[in-house]
Amino acid sequence: MASLKQLLDLQHVDTALHQLQHRLTTLPERATLAAALVARDRIKKESLNISSQQKNAQRDIDLLEASNKQFESAIVKYAQQLKTIIAPREAEALQHEIAMASAERSANDDRELVLLETAEQFDRQLAELTFQIAVQETAIENANLALALVIAECEALRIDLEAKRTGCADAVDPQLLSLYNLKRGKRNAPVVADLHGVTCQSCHLDLSPVELSALKKLPTTELPECPNCDCLLAI
Repeated sequence: MASLKQLLDLQHVDTALHQLQHRLTTLPERATLAAALVARDRIKKESLNISSQQKNAQRDIDLLEASNKQFESAIVKYAQQLKTIIAPREAEALQHEIAMASAERSANDDRELVLLETAEQFDRQLAELTFQIAVQETAIENANLALALVIAECEALRIDLEAKRTGCADAVDPQLLSLYNLKRGKRNAPVVADLHGVTCQSCHLDLSPVELSALKKLPTTELPECPNCDCLLAI
């Protein structure tokens, strides 16, 4: 029974190591970091989309300004020609061209005004998004720091547990240790547990008085096992 008590100590350390590994994979700091990364990437994507729309708006503004320069040149040219024209029909045609060019230029001015307002709105949006990205970058930095600190704490605990495990394993009979390691490879539940009253601390089921009596009557050469989950029982 003394050997099983020593084996139980080893089981407790292995359980702590397993719990530590599970903790490492489910750290809330990881979720916090992941959420900050997702938020930053989403904002960056939105910023790129707004920037693309802004470039398109500026391109349209440039095209309208170039078009207006052509209309203004045409108006000047037609106005000069009008000064030298005597025939009424030719003068009327030139006045019509001037009117058409002026109307197009005015329409372009209206469209450009709308685009300029849109571009200003894009500027404001980009400024806000840039600020939000900076906020998320700070959040990511803080989350990385918090995660690194927790991982360092877990690593220090792991080293301590590994040292304890070595000591516990050295205290166990080699044949019993081999059996323990073999059973560990075949089950997720603890290989060895103790009894609290009549309750197995591995499966948490109660043993009947008959089962408990049978276990206590086993010879020292046999290892007691839980009749419910087959783990070794340190009783």
